Amino acid sequence: MNEFESDAFSVSRPIKISDDSNSNEILVFTSLCNVYKVQRKEISDKYQAIQKCDFEPGEKPIYLTGEKKYSGFLIVAFENGKAGKIVMSSFETEYARKKLKNAFNDESPLVFIELIEHDVDLVALSNIKKVILFNTSMINAVGSRTTKGVQVMKAKAGSSMLKVKRLEQTRLSEPEYYRKSEGLNAVGFYLKPGDEI
Repeated sequence: MNEFESDAFSVSRPIKISDDSNSNEILVFTSLCNVYKVQRKEISDKYQAIQKCDFEPGEKPIYLTGEKKYSGFLIVAFENGKAGKIVMSSFETEYARKKLKNAFNDESPLVFIELIEHDVDLVALSNIKKVILFNTSMINAVGSRTTKGVQVMKAKAGSSMLKVKRLEQTRLSEPEYYRKSEGLNAVGFYLKPGDEI
């Protein structure tokens, strides 16, 4: 799976790719908060889905995934420290629409986007080297695609959330040290020497 960071909207940053098994449609999320739907039967591999999208001027693809029968959740996280959990059924349409606007909130720059089929542990890092480990089960799922999310990482002195990764994609010597189990909205814990996110 390709990495996605806060400057992912630049042309040089690779597109994040997720699994497309058990899917009839490929979803292409973009820098302008749109999602394009491409029928799997129209293409021979998922990467061709990008060529089928009629992008707006300046619009860049940022995340490509199968729709997984519209089950599970789309996790989105933003620079302002908030994260949302959108039920995938909110992206399902009765007819084969090719484009949905307002696929996710645009009030703060996106730092993470991923379709999950079950709850996972995520690790967030701020620009002041604070880290928090949390499980997505702590975020209530909503049907609104433009949810602002809930505060996962509390801002401190103008800090912002730089990146979010799955726990298994990080190198933490003692992951539980960073977990805030009693609730979200925490400043976090300083990144230990040798740990990598």
